[in-house]
Amino acid sequence: MAYKSLDSITRSDIEALGISGDVAERLLRDLQEIIRNYSFATPPETWVQISRRILHPDLPFSFHQMLYYGCYKDFGPDPPAWIPDPKVASLTNVGDLLERRGKELLGENYKNPISSFSSFQEFSVSNPEVYWRIVLDELNILFSVPPKCILENDTSGDNPGGNWLPGAYLNPARICLANGLNRRSEDVAIRWRDEGSDDLPVNTMTLVELRAQVWLAAHALNALRLEEESAIAVDMPMNVESVVIYLAIVLSGHVVVSIADSFSPQEISTRLKISKAKAIFTQDVIIRGDKNIPLYRRVVDAEAPVAIVIPARGSSISVNLRENDLSWNDFLGKARNLRGVEYVAVEKPAGAYTNILFSSGTTGEPKAIPWTNISPLKSAADAWCHLDVHRGDVVAWPTNLGWMMGPWLVYASLINGACMALYNGSPLGPSFAKFVQDAEVTVLGVIPSIVRTWKNSNSSSGYDWSRIRCFGSTGEASNVDEYLWLMGRAHFSPVIEYCGGTEIGGSFIAGSLLQPQSLAAFSTAAMGCKLFILGEDGNPLPPNVEGVGELALHPHVFGASSTLLNGNHYKVYFKGMPTFQGQILRRHGDLFERTSRGYYRAHGRADDTMNLGGIKVGSVEIERVCNSVDDSILETAAIGVPPLNGGPEQLVIAVVFNSPELANHDLSLLKKSFNSEIQKKLNPLFKVSSVVTLPSLPRTATNKVMRRPLFILTGGLGESEPNDVGQSDGATMSSSLLLSGSTVSSPFIAPSKPSLSRNPNKSLLPFRNVSRSFKIPRCAVDSPYGGGNAPTFPRTRVWDPYKRLGISPYASEEEIWASRNFLLEQYAGHERSQESIEGAFEKLLMSSFIKRKKTKINLKTKLKKKVDESPPWLKALLDFVEMPPMDTIFRRLFLFAFMGGWSIMNSAEGGPAFQVAVSLAACIYFLNEKTKSLGRACLIGIGALTAGWFCGSLLIPMIPTFLIQPTWTLELLTSLVAYVFLFLSCTFLK
Repeated sequence: MAYKSLDSITRSDIEALGISGDVAERLLRDLQEIIRNYSFATPPETWVQISRRILHPDLPFSFHQMLYYGCYKDFGPDPPAWIPDPKVASLTNVGDLLERRGKELLGENYKNPISSFSSFQEFSVSNPEVYWRIVLDELNILFSVPPKCILENDTSGDNPGGNWLPGAYLNPARICLANGLNRRSEDVAIRWRDEGSDDLPVNTMTLVELRAQVWLAAHALNALRLEEESAIAVDMPMNVESVVIYLAIVLSGHVVVSIADSFSPQEISTRLKISKAKAIFTQDVIIRGDKNIPLYRRVVDAEAPVAIVIPARGSSISVNLRENDLSWNDFLGKARNLRGVEYVAVEKPAGAYTNILFSSGTTGEPKAIPWTNISPLKSAADAWCHLDVHRGDVVAWPTNLGWMMGPWLVYASLINGACMALYNGSPLGPSFAKFVQDAEVTVLGVIPSIVRTWKNSNSSSGYDWSRIRCFGSTGEASNVDEYLWLMGRAHFSPVIEYCGGTEIGGSFIAGSLLQPQSLAAFSTAAMGCKLFILGEDGNPLPPNVEGVGELALHPHVFGASSTLLNGNHYKVYFKGMPTFQGQILRRHGDLFERTSRGYYRAHGRADDTMNLGGIKVGSVEIERVCNSVDDSILETAAIGVPPLNGGPEQLVIAVVFNSPELANHDLSLLKKSFNSEIQKKLNPLFKVSSVVTLPSLPRTATNKVMRRPLFILTGGLGESEPNDVGQSDGATMSSSLLLSGSTVSSPFIAPSKPSLSRNPNKSLLPFRNVSRSFKIPRCAVDSPYGGGNAPTFPRTRVWDPYKRLGISPYASEEEIWASRNFLLEQYAGHERSQESIEGAFEKLLMSSFIKRKKTKINLKTKLKKKVDESPPWLKALLDFVEMPPMDTIFRRLFLFAFMGGWSIMNSAEGGPAFQVAVSLAACIYFLNEKTKSLGRACLIGIGALTAGWFCGSLLIPMIPTFLIQPTWTLELLTSLVAYVFLFLSCTFLK
């Protein structure tokens, strides 16, 4: 939409937005007065006056847009939506520090907090010893044993990030609970409200009350007699109890395992096994409106260790517990005699683990990222500097302890002496908006998806958010108009963008209250962080030069990870990265743009990972689920597409059917099927926005899917309510989709030219035209073909994929995977070699996939009706059974048939005791491989043998003797029945 300049706006323009005549006249008069009085002012100065003197939340948002875009009509890119006030800036945490010590730290170059902030950020990078000592002092961090220094370089080369705070001992939970210069015992530490209690006053808990609750829970943990530094999981909503539990685990020297309360049993089980958790805290149910969503049931299905179950409402739990599990009351009862007794914190080295969090990658298994004692200090320092959190603030951020922003909120608020505000319910409706008002929130954290819902539903209307000093935004890409709307709800308080990662412990890029803030943009590298944008050659671009490329970090990042529980940290974050001044850079993996005005904008992942609702997920994981939804599907490709007007990525699935005739498949039903399977098997928060059909997927010469062309082809679909597009819309896809230029989120950025063109004789130009028109920034791990000292794969020109991978044509899928992984690691430094290996691997997988598609029986379609019509007891029985791959069935059938034949052949010499023992051992081995629980495998295996022997003892005597060989004893025949039971139990039981 084209907006008029401010001096061209008329009364009728304002009335057209639904504003009454008298009000429109007054608004126009105020606007004209500002134009006259600030005729020589810059657009940002004019906008400051407009946002302060004219705009308020009760005016239509369209009027806000009219004045914002009108003010910046000829300004160009990155117009600031908020400008710092010099007087207010000097009162911020950083501003106050610079006013006191600016000249001491920066010398004669220091002018004032606003002008000198960039210099101070550079100082924080070049002088970590000085900067971090100052910040730790400002945060009143008390070590039980102080560090020898701030940063000690790692000479071994295994940890390029260095060794932070060597020799220090501390406990972050003890720091949160202690009195200090910025907190007192009587200060309110937590404000909260449960969903459905809107008319009741906000609940409060003072610091001294929180301290007593944490001490009691820590004493009760000791009563469980767990080993020192045990991993203890927390899987529950973020409420007062979960905060108490979190702090108690850390205070007692154990390690928190963070699990989101939305996870399925399989995802919970994966995280429990990786972390080797010894116990888990959970809730009986999650109450949302009038629904009770089971949570304890999921924990039980995940075969969790001993569980402590907190009631969602009241004091009594609403579920029956397993043997050895405890209710919250019974757990606390173990320390009833120690109520009010101080718990002496367990002080540990700075590098000791306090929390295990998980970040999903592209491999399917989440990365287990340990937070050390330093990570909480990074979170608190970020909040102190970038969000200006201090005593007297009330910080709310809808999140969960399963994600890094949950622990971040605990430390960012309590260490800074602020109060955290927790709403136990959905943050999407008016109830949450009222809570923000009633709790007097001053710093409100959001993710763009939530803001979009608020804007579309107008759920904050009528509530006073004037106490909010600033917003924080993280998790997804932001949208200009949605955040302009958000600022308007709080009288144009700024939005501070905050981007980092679980492995960082906070941010590496953010905004600042000492800098002008442009919407959906970052204004600075985080304090103590140095950023690099890698050019097409994989090397860093010159400092402060505009460009787009993969973002890399200087390795010295305070609080960043140095290990992974289930991966090679160096390989994931450093291997193959370029160096800067002798320091190897740290990989992050996002594409970033530095603009001409010095702002940064995020452009998604550099690899095949997408960000859905703030959760990173690999395309391969989604495609694996979608490929199995319907037998008519040959293959799928998952793409994360930003909406046309900006905002979080939306999931689009490109589908290739087995037959062109199937392209007219009902895509709306297919989308529902995709959503159902993805939400059941991956995450209930994921949602497919659109489904498109293609005759084939664009691939490289080595058969790799080309996601960049797919991104362009689907780029027009990312709208708030996208349509499903199939061949019925005109050949492969609708012409409007293929020809639409990239509409951007702001009129300040010129639309790009279409990447594809329509040929009158063809429905779509070949994909090679797409790849030519789209220049892909080179990844940091890429090296020139044949360049460097990397070894070259000698079989790149071998056509046969089996011979290229060096395996037999009869190799199993496990052998194919093993060969592929070995060769990729061996030739990791040579791009063409890797493409050749991946090409052969993908051809074999595709060939195997097509064969399976031609031969497999579709149980889902042929038996679904019968299963649905079966009695409840049969449905319950089927829940314990699964259908393994046919090769698994045949291999195990052969094994037990061999054991039976061996027993028969050996019957004249002796009994089948040895064969039975071997069969039982094999059964237990297979069960343990499936369940990952040796105890359960032994129990099922011995149970199956016992049941088989019992049934055989009853059945065999009923067989007429003339049918049985004279040398076949009762013991032999009974063992044959037992083999059948062992085979069935280890093959078909879940």
